[in-house]
Amino acid sequence: MSVRVDPEELADRLRQYGYAPYLITTGADLRPHTTHVVVAFVDGQLSMAVGKKTAANATDRPNVSLLWMPFERGGFSLIVDGNAIAASEGDTHRVDVAITAAVLHRNADPEGGYAADCEPLDGRH
Repeated sequence: MSVRVDPEELADRLRQYGYAPYLITTGADLRPHTTHVVVAFVDGQLSMAVGKKTAANATDRPNVSLLWMPFERGGFSLIVDGNAIAASEGDTHRVDVAITAAVLHRNADPEGGYAADCEPLDGRH
């Protein structure tokens, strides 16, 4: 299910989290492939330079996710799902991601300090 993402709210979150998440694609063997990227937020999409393998994965299987880690224990991760469009020219490869969903997520504290929590970034709160 797609959740409408408020681009302004996501842009604010990206400024808070920084512009260097992990991009997760799926390889030909259907295993996840994770790479660290530097992201630019351009016209409501995420744009990044990637390697040859990541570009090939995004071309063949365009459903991707990006993950920003929490700042501290008990903090929220930012997870963005989207549809990728890859472009290659020579040794330069790029991926642009049209965002389909974004959430703030944290796991429960194993010591009982807080419960698991998930907050969609959809402009409704």
